[in-house]
Amino acid sequence: MKQMSSETYNIAWFRLAECVSRGEKERALGVYRLLAHSIDDRAFSKQLEADLYLSFNDKEVAQQKYRDAAHLYQQTGRLFEAAAVFEHLLTLDADSEFYRASVIDLYSQLGQLEKMAAHKMKQKG
Repeated sequence: MKQMSSETYNIAWFRLAECVSRGEKERALGVYRLLAHSIDDRAFSKQLEADLYLSFNDKEVAQQKYRDAAHLYQQTGRLFEAAAVFEHLLTLDADSEFYRASVIDLYSQLGQLEKMAAHKMKQKG
């Protein structure tokens, strides 16, 4: 958390959840933008933004934000988190060879051979 008091921070999260539950997309995104300034983790912040877009059924934008988050996780060496995001992307687009290849590569780097093999079995070609 950067410069936001704990109470203000908690209220912002509550407001965000409230906006989402009421289907207020623009308001939720506005609250997110304010809240994002207090989140030091850019990858997590981008993943949260993707979650918001997905909650409003904007799958195309959500997928782009998830890809951005996964790449940020990779850049900071957090391969497990990147793999988890690509796994989530596969739930949104099970036919994406890019997502599958990314998951396979990440699990290979992590030494997760069983998970890598499971995805290779599902790979086309």
